[in-house]
Amino acid sequence: MSGAEPFIGPAVEGIKWAAPKGWALLQSWWLGKELLIVGQARAGKTTLRNYLQLGEFDDAVPTEETPEIEETERFQVTVGTRSALKLFVSRAIDSPGQVGSIEHANYAYDRNPHALIIVLDLTTPFEGDPDRASGSWLRRYETLWRANPKNKKNRVKAIIVVVNKADKVDPVTLEKRTKEYRDIVESELKDAKGKITGSVGVLPCSVVTNPNGEKLVGRVVDQLTKAVARS
Repeated sequence: MSGAEPFIGPAVEGIKWAAPKGWALLQSWWLGKELLIVGQARAGKTTLRNYLQLGEFDDAVPTEETPEIEETERFQVTVGTRSALKLFVSRAIDSPGQVGSIEHANYAYDRNPHALIIVLDLTTPFEGDPDRASGSWLRRYETLWRANPKNKKNRVKAIIVVVNKADKVDPVTLEKRTKEYRDIVESELKDAKGKITGSVGVLPCSVVTNPNGEKLVGRVVDQLTKAVARS
């Protein structure tokens, strides 16, 4: 059952989306970053991917399961009232949630993206079956940061844990869960934090068309752009 919507504060201003053309298209070939979106099944990964690319929400209806890995075309995001910060994305990759957290971790390890976005579902249990419970899913994800036998360069500049469906829970639950996810990041993902040069963020989100949803997902885009664009 939905609770009262939490107060989010002012929206992030000056976010614009575009398909790069001309000089921007050339820039995207050597400055383009790869984004990988992983997370629980039915957590909103595909809707978030579409928003990152187009700046628009899907209709608030159940989406089809993502049966296989899907990639976007190149796109560009600018942040700031004067579009001072530009993020060129070579591709944003959406992975099927049905395969489980270990498979997602292994795929992310092999793909070695510039930014990793982990999407969790607030409406699922926190503890329990790791393929269903959000806290257990996140804890298992630490397998990504095992020693790399290939000794390849780690490209990951930012990890963002998107705590999705904030509109479906009450403010007390949202605050409690967000803190619990942050605790997991601090304890279980400490190796990841030591290996990336950017940030590990835990951000509430709601990928639906309403004022709070736009503010929340705007903050995800803003943090992602600031963490990755200049790297």
